[in-house]
Amino acid sequence: MAGSQEWHVADDDRLIVQAKLLYRGPNRWSALPVHEVEIDAGSLAEWSPRSDAAAMGRIGGWRERLETTPHEVAVERAATGDSPPRRAGPSFDELATASGPGPVLLWLEATLLATAGIVPRFARWVGGGRRFRLAVELDDEEVSAAALELARKLLLAAIDDGPVDVGEELATFAEFADDARLGPSTRAIVRAAQARGIPCRRVTNNSLCQLGEGVWKRRIWTAETDATGAIAEALAQDKQMTRMLLEQVGVPVPRGRVATSIEEACLAAAELGFPVVVKPRDGNHGRGISFGVRDNDDMHEAFEIAIGENHRRSGGVIVEQFAHGVAHRLLVVGERCVAAARGQNDVVIGDGVRTIRALVDDANRDPLRGPNYTDILSVMKLNDLAVGLLRRQSLEPGSIPAVGRRVTIKVNGDLTTDETDEIHPDVARHAVLAARAVGLDIAGIDLVAEEIGRPLWEQRGMVIEVNAGPGMFMHIAPKQGKPRPVGEAIVDLMFKGDDDGRVPVIAVAHGPVSGEVAGALAGFLRGGGIVAGMATGTRIDVPGQAPYEFPGSDRDRAIALLAHPHVEAVILVSRPADAAVEGLATLHCEVAVLAPIAGPDDAASGPIDPATATFLHALEPDGVAILAAAAPTADAILASVGPRVVLVVDGPVVGAIAARVGAHRISGGRVVHRTGTVARLCVGRAEHDLSAADLAAVIPALPAGISGAVALAAVWAAGLLPGDRLIPPGPVAARLRFAAGGGDA
Repeated sequence: MAGSQEWHVADDDRLIVQAKLLYRGPNRWSALPVHEVEIDAGSLAEWSPRSDAAAMGRIGGWRERLETTPHEVAVERAATGDSPPRRAGPSFDELATASGPGPVLLWLEATLLATAGIVPRFARWVGGGRRFRLAVELDDEEVSAAALELARKLLLAAIDDGPVDVGEELATFAEFADDARLGPSTRAIVRAAQARGIPCRRVTNNSLCQLGEGVWKRRIWTAETDATGAIAEALAQDKQMTRMLLEQVGVPVPRGRVATSIEEACLAAAELGFPVVVKPRDGNHGRGISFGVRDNDDMHEAFEIAIGENHRRSGGVIVEQFAHGVAHRLLVVGERCVAAARGQNDVVIGDGVRTIRALVDDANRDPLRGPNYTDILSVMKLNDLAVGLLRRQSLEPGSIPAVGRRVTIKVNGDLTTDETDEIHPDVARHAVLAARAVGLDIAGIDLVAEEIGRPLWEQRGMVIEVNAGPGMFMHIAPKQGKPRPVGEAIVDLMFKGDDDGRVPVIAVAHGPVSGEVAGALAGFLRGGGIVAGMATGTRIDVPGQAPYEFPGSDRDRAIALLAHPHVEAVILVSRPADAAVEGLATLHCEVAVLAPIAGPDDAASGPIDPATATFLHALEPDGVAILAAAAPTADAILASVGPRVVLVVDGPVVGAIAARVGAHRISGGRVVHRTGTVARLCVGRAEHDLSAADLAAVIPALPAGISGAVALAAVWAAGLLPGDRLIPPGPVAARLRFAAGGGDA
């Protein structure tokens, strides 16, 4: 695990991980990313849950805690209305009849992941005796590794009846998983994008994510998009400049001025009239703000607190009019105000016995309170701001307030209550105007008003802050009221209509003629005006620039192509060795050219090999696989994919090949049969012949032999052949925004 937390398990020969594979794309197991480990059971090779009732009883005793979802995960899930997918793998009851430690270890790992909010949709074990493999859906590499390590620790503790504090272990693991995963705001956006079929990829270990691919890609960083301007973000941090911009467009704001010294601050407060608010000039998200500053003595303290939150001490502070009312946060996305939440002061109520410090400690025992942004309520802190506020109430942390006295610890503390349905159109208009005046595409607008359901001018309501990169958890999972689809609103802003942000991918299995096939396909697409990027070997080739070396794996090159701002289609040659250790380099492909693309005419049919299974798992539901009719795995592939296969024949159709081709055509499948310089396209009983001139017109650089036949089949499967050529709608043509090869895209 990363960070300061350390995890230790018994250092012996039992349940040792011998090998680990991280499939970040479609793989031999599943279309989902998978974490696969090979485990040596050691002296537990003969252990079985059926013969160790005591160990299984201990695990059963932990079961309630193991299956308890952390509060913040449960709240988010309940608020979004998401029903967690059924956890894959064995149920606890099925373990009673299982053999070996593998199923128990798998159940523990999958359960721990689900507890952390990562419900695996794929979980399997294979093998037995001393060596076995576990394969579990991969969300985050470090979290998966930590879940497996803790699963091992718990299983060994159960077998040995060893000391283990399950509650503490679970809390530590859940905290680690929460830190490693995307935050709730980013998760909401990614979840909304995935629901629309938009590919999502976490670019780094922080919150930077890519949505979409190639020319259509967009990026987010929490609640900021790649359209959030640096100037706008800087303006939002400069509170004086923000106030001036809002004033210019008629948004009501508190009167105020900048003060660079305590003397200037006291003078400004006297001009405005106490009480006042003192805030950092370039702070953000409400940090360092003192409310209700009553006199010059209070000002000295408030000034130092605000200055301390500035990026530069010389920037000064803002002293402004104290706005009376309730704090409200409005979320603006584009030209819409999509959510609103009402705040509350952090308050403790005196009982005539306990000090304020004791009352705060008691309040912090509320399970809703915590230090993380995913907690519904924040921890009350008796920091300098709070002590100053207490002093203005003639109190201190050691004071014992009278029975029933409400003591404010923090003004405008937590945003707890959804009030989106109550927003007055005038308030929404001012919020959108404030965001536009600063230049933000997404903004959190803080305002103070008695009621959000009345125009601001009726109640002297004011906008007090405009925030870039606003937190959204208060809208995703409010303490009171219904959650709002804020992630969906941001995705709709970036991807209009039914746009899924994808570029079509043609994946070609590496082989003797794969380079020829890929080159012919790239040439065809480029001839139609499409910017088709191609990765073969260690090189990347994108029209408009010189081909360049890109060391690393096929996956690295695919990621580079799919992030290229000009690429409209991708042709990727994938090596079986890379696919075997990382999975396919792309999450999807519309056309898969399978290997081997040539084989002896009398090849016996065999099972689907792992590399081919990887391609098939990546194939889109409307995707098409290209396969040589003589391939030794042809019958197994046809049984798996059926009519979505285009069989390719170069030369005479005889023997077993003829029977295979005939059966495929009868079932409605497609066949490309090339003989010399001519080709025949077949669908069922229908046939269409292409002469040498026809082929030259369609694909000018069509290679000879099987390479050309495969390239022709791929173009046909993609739906890109011009004219009436027995063409059903193709998966590539459907995704391209441009005319290709003279046909309609």
